[in-house]
Amino acid sequence: MAYEYVSEKEVRPYRSECSRILTELRDYLNEEYGIITQFFLVGSGSHARKLVMRNGNSPFDLDYNLVVIRMPEEYWNDTRCLKNRVRDSLNLILRRSRSHVVRGGQFSDGKDSTSVITALMYTPGVLSQVAFSFDLAILARDEDGPYYRLLHDKGSNNYHWGEAPSVHHIREKADAIKSKRHWGEVRERYKDKKNMYLERQDKNHPSYIVYVETINEVYRKYFN
Repeated sequence: MAYEYVSEKEVRPYRSECSRILTELRDYLNEEYGIITQFFLVGSGSHARKLVMRNGNSPFDLDYNLVVIRMPEEYWNDTRCLKNRVRDSLNLILRRSRSHVVRGGQFSDGKDSTSVITALMYTPGVLSQVAFSFDLAILARDEDGPYYRLLHDKGSNNYHWGEAPSVHHIREKADAIKSKRHWGEVRERYKDKKNMYLERQDKNHPSYIVYVETINEVYRKYFN
């Protein structure tokens, strides 16, 4: 098994459906609870595009950040309540969305993990077969400081904010690389890295981290 690129044609309808669902989530959180947010597609599936990969015949996924702009004080003081509120609201929208079928699949309820909420799209009639998924992380920013990600420590069952990995100027660097027509090298190096970590059975390098590493390496080569 090895990572290969997924075509933009295949990715597009899933990205469009995720955007529709998360737009509804953003509006619902604002209207019902006064939680004002923005969502962003991040990492290899974001503005860079054409970097979404799958391992063999496995499903691919997309990663999103839900960034809290403003919310009532009660949620800052009770992060467990915040994550449950977001997850319950997302599940309500996912259930409404089950009449929307994308490539033969429909979403189940979102699953709570340590750092994200994961929504799995199953093939109809085959509940053990995942066709696609997306992860939603909840973030907040300390004024002009770093971003913090809402984490759920499963061992202690505690919820807390942990500083998110620094991705300083990654978008600007990616745009600079594209402007000089070096994006083909990004694609080659990104694929090589994904497969290197797969061969090593390295679980500490998710796609977003591999993307950041690749952009920084290519940028240093041509601009430093």
